[in-house]
Order: sequence, then C-alpha cells, then structure tokens
Amino acid sequence: MKQRLIVVTLILLLVVFVSSAEANERGLINKAIELIYDLSQAPDRAPFLELLKRAEGIAIFPEVRRVGMVIGGYSGEGIVLRRDRGYWYGPAFFRLEGISLGPHFGVEVQGLVLLLMNRSGMEIFYQGGATTLSGSLGIAAGPIGRSFSLGVDTELQASIYSYSLSRGLFWGASLEGAKLVENERAAQRFYQKRISSREILTSYPVEETATRNLTRLLENLIKEREK
Repeated sequence: MKQRLIVVTLILLLVVFVSSAEANERGLINKAIELIYDLSQAPDRAPFLELLKRAEGIAIFPEVRRVGMVIGGYSGEGIVLRRDRGYWYGPAFFRLEGISLGPHFGVEVQGLVLLLMNRSGMEIFYQGGATTLSGSLGIAAGPIGRSFSLGVDTELQASIYSYSLSRGLFWGASLEGAKLVENERAAQRFYQKRISSREILTSYPVEETATRNLTRLLENLIKEREK
C-alpha cells in the first residue's frame, strides 16, 4: 500500500512540474496581477501595504501547487521585480520547487508573494542557479495571512516577508525547504536572448505591457498607503 501511494504521488508531482514548466510568461504576469489584487483586498491589508511601500523588490508566484501522499512536493513559476526610486526593473523568472518527506496527504494551490525589503533580500535573486529558502536568509512570515514561514517577525526587520493566499486542500505536517531556481529558459523566451536575473533586475526597466500593468497596480497600492 505504501509503495502504491509513493507511485501515485510521484505521478502527481510529475504532472505538477510539467504543467508548471509550460507556463506562458505573459500569462504568468497576468496571474501575478490577479494575486496582488486579491491580496490587497484582504481586510487586514495595512501591514502588507506598509511593507510593500518600503520594499526594494517583490517576487510573485501566482500558483504554487503542493501535493502529498507520504512523499510531498511543491512547484510553481514566478516573477521578480526590483524597485529603485519609483522605477521598476524586470521581470526576472524563477521556479519555486521542492520535495518533502512526512505524514501528509492532499492537494493545495496557493499564491505566494515575497516582499524583498533590502539588498540582502534582493541578492538571493541575483545569485542565479538554485537557492534554498530558510530562516537563516532572513525570511519571516508577513503580519497577515498564511505563509510558508513559520514565525512572525514582530520587529519588522527581516530581509524578506512572505504572504500567501490558499485555494485548495492540504493538511498534516511536512518538512519545508523551498528551493528557488532561476528560470533561464523563460527569461530567454521573454527577452529573446540569454540573460541573467542579475542583469535583468539591475539594467532592464519594465517595458512590456502586462508588466507595466502590474507595476501600475503596485504603485497605486503604494500611493494608497502614503495617503
């Protein structure tokens, strides 16, 4: 029975990873707009808006799919933007993925937003390759909603704050350890050339229409907080 559960889980994980890899970049940006809008409508959105106003960047993963039957996994495509004195750079493209072992069962789809508060938070996305997220990197749960992080930094001094919205079903305990992987193929398709996330986030101002719509929404939310 246990072997059968493992096989079923591995099949589900394969479907998750394949469907995620085929995500359309502009469709991904449009989904990011929907997620930010939904998160901004939360009754207790004030802390999120305050942190967004201070943030140097934002990472948005509209659909992180998690499945679990003894072996669990999660995967999702996302984009990253950097803000510098009112100007936005990006998007760079990343995948969030991982596998965990433990007694869990079910399926969950959630949107994940990371607010990158300072250079240390941005550096994670400059490195390229793969980086495993952990508390040692200065990541904390945002003051509202559920998130990947377990604790809440009441002093608001973390480098990264995580927020999520869940649409699905998942229960039980699992071993976290989300891995960020630079999506070089998505970047190459979007920019029509090979380019690193560091170059995108430091040298490429937002130009594409869908991304402009996203940054316009973000700026409106920031201005709303400044009133």
